[in-house]
Amino acid sequence: MSACARLNRYTFKIMSSVYYLPVAYDAVEHRFIEKRSNLISFAIGLLLSIGFIYHDFFIVLANYNTDQSAFTLAVFIVELTVFATVPICAVCNSFVHRKEIVQLLNMLFADQNVLDLGGTYGNKSVQPFSIANRYVKVLYAIVVLICFYNYINMIHTMHTFLELTLISRFLLTTQYIYLYYLCVSMVRLRMQQLRVLFLDHQHEHDFEQLLCLFLERFRLYIAQIERINQCLSAPLLGMLLQALIELAYFMYEWFRVISTGQVVNGNYISVQQWITSQFWQLMYGNVLLLLVPSCEQASNEVEETALCTRHFDDYRLQNTRAAKQIQKFLLKNLHQKKKFSACGFFDIDNTVIYMVFSSIVTYLVILIQFKQLETDLTQAGDGYNVTSNVSTVQP
Repeated sequence: MSACARLNRYTFKIMSSVYYLPVAYDAVEHRFIEKRSNLISFAIGLLLSIGFIYHDFFIVLANYNTDQSAFTLAVFIVELTVFATVPICAVCNSFVHRKEIVQLLNMLFADQNVLDLGGTYGNKSVQPFSIANRYVKVLYAIVVLICFYNYINMIHTMHTFLELTLISRFLLTTQYIYLYYLCVSMVRLRMQQLRVLFLDHQHEHDFEQLLCLFLERFRLYIAQIERINQCLSAPLLGMLLQALIELAYFMYEWFRVISTGQVVNGNYISVQQWITSQFWQLMYGNVLLLLVPSCEQASNEVEETALCTRHFDDYRLQNTRAAKQIQKFLLKNLHQKKKFSACGFFDIDNTVIYMVFSSIVTYLVILIQFKQLETDLTQAGDGYNVTSNVSTVQP
């Protein structure tokens, strides 16, 4: 197991326990494999996902405030559907792609002696994983403290149960995003190691042998990008939609508070409840924080690794098989940029931030317009007495 896998072994165990990850690490074989215990995890994941669906549609929706407008109800149902389907989507996706996920993890997280000894797998290379690991732990600690405080001050059991389901889904979502981050970052690290290997050994006598290794590993790790897009992006798309909805609500609430000067309204009975709600909504911004920079950096590293072969300047090997291999490699890879994508709908890079915020603004404008229309209709309804055939102004 690589240093990164050892550092994040508990992440793999947590994901495996609910079948968000359909494999387990075998300490004897030193690789990820499918075990019989994963079938139990699959059953647990299905039961948990079905429980979330039952809770959302038969408890939360049944207790929804019927005084709200049809538009507000429609928006609420859309949000509830997204939140309810993401867990079962993650479980089913893992079951469908379990073979490919096993191959993906073994390719990325297995020890690679030639690359790891190249000088780029020391403390500096593992440092980004350590920082991200600490960041996630701090995030979880903050969540636990907030939840403990809310539990002490909470009166209704229903509110406690609702918050428990929200917390569990948020933690699972964060863990899945962090798993995606680990896979993407390992691609970046392996590409960095390949680039160092090429540049450090291009003048050695056995360079042709190392070149074959370089080209073979480059093709293998490029293939893992496609595998990540195939195996992990379906639940990721739902989680990005979750983040979009929550951040849109976060922006809308701040607009409402600033424009009206009131925090408490029909949806919030206290300032504390409003602050807690804003905290949960803002926390979904961590989805973008973990995803976008890692995918952008990995894509750039792939391009830089391909470009490093342009500086091949050993004149002893001009017009040789090695030089021809490099030329073919450059022709094939320089014009085919490999990107991480969300089910092919869009590439995950820095443009996602612009896309998300433009979508939030659009969604925010729609919410504000419909809320204003509801207010106008309510005020108009107070001034008219509607009968079976005419509408007359009340005295």
